[in-house]
Amino acid sequence: MYLKHAVKRGLGPEYKVRFLEVTSREALGRHWRTERPLPLVIVDDEVIFRGSFSPQKIIQEVRRNKS
Repeated sequence: MYLKHAVKRGLGPEYKVRFLEVTSREALGRHWRTERPLPLVIVDDEVIFRGSFSPQKIIQEVRRNKS
């Protein structure tokens, strides 16, 4: 929950931050469903991080992609 809260706080209310299981219905049929290592950070259906990362790196990447 720390990661979710930290990213949400850093990005603001205009972004939806949530956790998703790769076995969930929503993940079915997505190209990133079988990508590893977990966890994945996905923005606009594109994987931007795999494995270990910090909230600051996620926030920086999302802001960079928004520009």
